[in-house]
Amino acid sequence: ATPSIRFTLNGAKEGYNAGSVLMLSGRAEDSGLALPDADVLIKVDSGNSPVYWSQTRTDSNGYFSTNFNLPYSGMGSNLRVAIDAPGSNIVKQYAVGKTEVGLTFSCLGFKEKINNQRVPKDTTELVLAFSSNVNYFHNKSADSDLQFLGRNEKNADCIRVYEKDSGKQISISARLVSNDAEGDQQITFYKLDGTQVTEMRKRILPLSINEPLNADTTYQVVISGEMAANNSSILGKETVIEFTTAASGGAKTPVAEQPVSTSGVKISEAGITIVIPANAVQSDIKVTIERLLDSSNLPIANDSKFVSDVVEIIKDKVGDFSKPVTITLTFDKSKVDSIKYDLIICYLDEEENKWIPLENITVDLIDGTVSGEVMHFTKFAVIATEKATKIEEPKPIVTLSDIKGHWAEKTITELVASGAIGGYPDGTFKPDQGISRAEFATIVVKAFQLPEKQGKVFEDTANHWAKNFIATAAAHGIVSGYSDTTFGSNDPITREQMAVMIVKATKLAEAQEGRTFADSAKVSAWAQNAVATASEKNIISGYPDNTFRPQNKATRAEAATVIIKSLKLAS
Repeated sequence: ATPSIRFTLNGAKEGYNAGSVLMLSGRAEDSGLALPDADVLIKVDSGNSPVYWSQTRTDSNGYFSTNFNLPYSGMGSNLRVAIDAPGSNIVKQYAVGKTEVGLTFSCLGFKEKINNQRVPKDTTELVLAFSSNVNYFHNKSADSDLQFLGRNEKNADCIRVYEKDSGKQISISARLVSNDAEGDQQITFYKLDGTQVTEMRKRILPLSINEPLNADTTYQVVISGEMAANNSSILGKETVIEFTTAASGGAKTPVAEQPVSTSGVKISEAGITIVIPANAVQSDIKVTIERLLDSSNLPIANDSKFVSDVVEIIKDKVGDFSKPVTITLTFDKSKVDSIKYDLIICYLDEEENKWIPLENITVDLIDGTVSGEVMHFTKFAVIATEKATKIEEPKPIVTLSDIKGHWAEKTITELVASGAIGGYPDGTFKPDQGISRAEFATIVVKAFQLPEKQGKVFEDTANHWAKNFIATAAAHGIVSGYSDTTFGSNDPITREQMAVMIVKATKLAEAQEGRTFADSAKVSAWAQNAVATASEKNIISGYPDNTFRPQNKATRAEAATVIIKSLKLAS
């Protein structure tokens, strides 16, 4: 048996300075095998003066670790580290220099862009950026199993956040990473002046804010001079950074204040109803509703106007809801002509300073209410926006080289003439080529001359060329996605998907039974009524062998024919 000890210290090329923060990690072995649960004695001295002493034990794999600080004074020119374990000991010496203040603070950052250097009061995360790695200890020259020594946990205790005037401390949590796989990732954030910054994750320290911030309030972020980098250098002096939250925006009058449990609740007050479903919150909260007395300072587009009160809804705990909350506002019917205006319920994005439509909006012109779903609270209002004026465009002359004699020549010619679809630059139409879900949705919107609306934007349509057409089709109830986040824009549309979209666009009452096809059993359950309706109305026909082929990819010729037939039926 040959007991032995291996150990390393963090960074700094094994040269340290007075005031350094050190992490020691090692392994006790016997003939290369682990010595588990063994006593380890660590002694550190300099200039014959003790610096640090610790007795610890190895884990099940023989590893041990500890961390300590070098004093600012009384240090000799060398640092001596002695470690004893059963049957073995090891001593190493390192050079010691003067106090090294090599770590610098770079900037305070935020996940989203800040306007006018005022931070939204619902901000839940701050970012502190530094010149060096402040997350974990690393020595790349050490044995491979000892290179990553652990998180720099002390740094998490070096930061405090206070309300400047009251001195109240705000609850925060620092999030440290522990290795290069996470630490070398590029993170983008914004400075107070709105400048975008990209930095390595190991050089930033994200702070979660665990309680709500107050509006129009200045806060101080205090960073201790003991904040240390992997190379053992320290910040050296206390650093204080300030930021101020945005004002709530104008005088307000209270409407209601009500506790809400995990069982959910319906809050009904004059002009507003809030439905919070069961399990939308993880613990009891308090909801406060206030009505803004002056909306003149709030943003509003030139072609839009407020037709309801602007209300602000807040809760006493941070974080989004787990389930959508339904908000219904009453609007003044005397202020809006529904023929000339579209009505939407919106929330105010205070970071971008613009109004954003809620999801799944429902307008009741008889009762004078607009409802929508949202995952968070802020300011809400019903906004009337002028409908877009339709501009008649000259119909194009159809000269396509590959449709002559095609079974769909007539319907293709009609649809191209309407401007809803076009051919290719080489003068062809490619009638038997497939068509995507995005293309079909776009053609439907154009063919039915649907007014543009702000509807659902899926994660995979946010940067797609057909984003606005898909959103408009969704707002009119014509399309839906595979999920809440995915539409499948570039997927070929199937014949059953086409049937569902066209029946909704034509607003036909769905038939329960239609033509019976040889493969009717293959039609998906969600498409059965639409296929029955489309076949009964002769919008979509089957094939000569009496099949419908619901999962087959629809062609451009079939799409043109279906749309022309549905337009004639609708008229």
